[in-house]
Amino acid sequence: MVKELRQFWDSLPHKLAVVILLGAWVALFEYFGMAQLYWLPTPSLFKFVYHVLLEAARTDMDDQLGLWMPLLFLFFIVYRRQELTLRGPVQPSWVAVGLVLCALALHYVAYLVQQHGISSIAFLVGVYGLTGVIWGREWLHRSFFPFIILAFMVPTDQYLEMPTFRLRHYSATAATWIGQTVFNLPLLRQGTMVSATNAKGTPLFQFDVVAACSGIRSLKVILLLTVIYGFLQFKSAWRRWVILAFAPVLALSGNICRLVCTFVVGEAWGQRVASALESKLGFITFGVALGGVVLVARWLREPVAPQKPEGAPPTSLPVSHPIS
Repeated sequence: MVKELRQFWDSLPHKLAVVILLGAWVALFEYFGMAQLYWLPTPSLFKFVYHVLLEAARTDMDDQLGLWMPLLFLFFIVYRRQELTLRGPVQPSWVAVGLVLCALALHYVAYLVQQHGISSIAFLVGVYGLTGVIWGREWLHRSFFPFIILAFMVPTDQYLEMPTFRLRHYSATAATWIGQTVFNLPLLRQGTMVSATNAKGTPLFQFDVVAACSGIRSLKVILLLTVIYGFLQFKSAWRRWVILAFAPVLALSGNICRLVCTFVVGEAWGQRVASALESKLGFITFGVALGGVVLVARWLREPVAPQKPEGAPPTSLPVSHPIS
């Protein structure tokens, strides 16, 4: 492993130039990262994002995943060192130059409108582009998926109010339809509120599909796990993209299954039992989603190159036969 890491490190040319460029890029976001200081007396984007992620961890918000992404990124760089090793001459990429210019423009707009999440995306795009400026298009192609992992550092909770409401509505609608059609449950949906009454008109249960039950948290986790699984399982980029595209559908399907199970329990044993069980049914969401990821991966599996049997003669030479 040490030899392979050394080989990977030696394959990266002009390392000093990359360090200088990245140092200047970091300095830009350290001293001109935020136009308004909010509650922190610093213009540093890094300190602000770190405090947001730390607060998310304290309050059990979705953004807490971002604290672990740098370590995960480094792990994948080391784990996929052979794939990332550059071979042959390296030429600067104009595509990478365009990425850096786009990142500068994006941060300028985000700086003016005070959107730290957009500035965080601009910083990551710039880092990706600057490494490509020096190490070329081959590096951009090979390192794309590890950089996607870093995107999960970007705080997103403040941008998810509208998508979360839509997910709540879709989940409640689909779960109600399945409960009525498949299980013949007496469900009534009003917006994101789902209730049921028995034949005598006595209320059985009433649940509101709130933000925590919308599936947005499971979506982020399953997206991350799908990126990791696709990066480890496949070598071709298109297979990684396909399995990533399935992640939102699988996450939503898993959340709908959890809601249906809650409604079935509520119809059978009432509000108290269903409420007590609902918070413990998260494994259904992840079980359905991860099972779907494995099935999609099985469908997309890459062909295995046939191996020659041991001791077989070379194919380029004729096989000798005894003379009778």
